[in-house]
Amino acid sequence: MSIPVRNIVFDLGGVLIDYDLQRCLDSFRKLGFTQIDRYVNPYTQNGFFAQIENGTVTPAQWYAMIDREVGHHIDPQRIDEALCSFLIDIPDYKLDMLRDLRRQGYRVFMLSNTNVIMFEWMKQHVFNKQGLTVLDYFDRLFLSYEMKMVKPDVAIFEKLLEETGIDPKETFFIDDSTENCRVAETLGISTYTPKACEDWSHLFK
Repeated sequence: MSIPVRNIVFDLGGVLIDYDLQRCLDSFRKLGFTQIDRYVNPYTQNGFFAQIENGTVTPAQWYAMIDREVGHHIDPQRIDEALCSFLIDIPDYKLDMLRDLRRQGYRVFMLSNTNVIMFEWMKQHVFNKQGLTVLDYFDRLFLSYEMKMVKPDVAIFEKLLEETGIDPKETFFIDDSTENCRVAETLGISTYTPKACEDWSHLFK
């Protein structure tokens, strides 16, 4: 007899929220950041983009690092706009599904490599569009910049299991990175890796 799933862990970018990497790269280039490709990709950030994601620098420090990289000062608001241009939207059916899963008795978590700038933007412009807050959709959030660790480090998965007390064998993880899913599976967590722009809601029907 198979063990029932009781806990569902969602990645954010590429799973719940759609994104446009090229739009983000183009936005930074317009600011004079011509080497942006060295720092940003869909799954793992590099250099000081990794530092803002793992919470080891503050936004103010990060803005200063960008200024040094491009050789002149850029208004932080313009930097925020360029960074958040990466994000598009979460379709309403996904928000509805998250609430429905919780109503059915599943424990629903978010485990995301993200940064404080982008996540605050999502809270203000995406998760509130149904008149609710992000915590209406999840039992708990596990965010890289708060945890000071990032996927695919096994430690971030171990921390989630430790703090929630959930059984990995009763847990299902959805992430668009095959490496993140591979690491989760080493702990006994079942996984699914959706393709770009896939409607994976069939998993819960």
